Amino acid sequence: MKASAHLFAELQDLKRLRPAGVRHSLADELFVGAWRAVLNGADWNEAADRTAARALLYVLFPGVDAAFFRAARLDAAAIREVCTNAFDRTVGDRLDAATVARLRGPLERTLRELAGTQVQGFPETEELPACLTRLREQPRAGATHPEHPRLVLLPAESHADHCLLTGVYAALTAGRYGADPGAAFVCGLAHHLHNAYLPDCGWAGELALEPYLQQVIDNCRATALEEFTPALRERLTDVLRHHESLATPEGYAISAGDVIDRVLDVKWRVRAAAVTERQVLGDLDLVHPGPLKDFQTELLNETELWSTL
Repeated sequence: MKASAHLFAELQDLKRLRPAGVRHSLADELFVGAWRAVLNGADWNEAADRTAARALLYVLFPGVDAAFFRAARLDAAAIREVCTNAFDRTVGDRLDAATVARLRGPLERTLRELAGTQVQGFPETEELPACLTRLREQPRAGATHPEHPRLVLLPAESHADHCLLTGVYAALTAGRYGADPGAAFVCGLAHHLHNAYLPDCGWAGELALEPYLQQVIDNCRATALEEFTPALRERLTDVLRHHESLATPEGYAISAGDVIDRVLDVKWRVRAAAVTERQVLGDLDLVHPGPLKDFQTELLNETELWSTL
């Protein structure tokens, strides 16, 4: 699990990466794609694994799409080679073999889409329900405590960011708990539906809502669920019973995904705030090895912008 946690930390970048054409973040884009799959009746396990596979591919190739490969003029064989290598390099031995094997099929379908040899598997649907759009715009509370002032964390993550990564982590850890990956994933996507209408007030605010907190959450969630078809509403209501419960394997998976995301989000911020010049210019080789390195290093030494001596 320790190795997996290091992999999950790399997925946190998807909350902040926003390549051309992506409105909010790559995590938000995956959130929208996953919900469109659910709304169009896709199998939940397939939706979970395809979303997870694409998220892992985005670690090294953020937002890569078919338009990129058309411009790069790579054929299907080359696309498969570079993307499979990127996936394998990202995953390494940091996920259990059964989970990696489970993701191979969805990854292959994604690669065929990128090569233009297969139509996008999850068709576009009509406009998303308003509650999902609101989750994309609703910021998380930051860190709150009843005895301390709120710590606002910027850039704020949205509930879409959090729900997507929670769902992905839940799906990737499902095997550890014997959980159904699709159910754990969709529970992660939906577990903050109430915050579409309840601005996130954090732990301190929730305590202030007592003794009406559960009533408020239930009613706001019910308001959001009214925006789905009756059949999907019933399925979502059923899967949400796993949230904040350890009575089922899926409950363990969603609880693990939730706490992993909350802690890794803070760790990402601490790391970003504490980064040093030596880490970026030295450890991370901002001046990369290559034919220009000697010239650029000499220039930086001469100008005293960076000394490698």
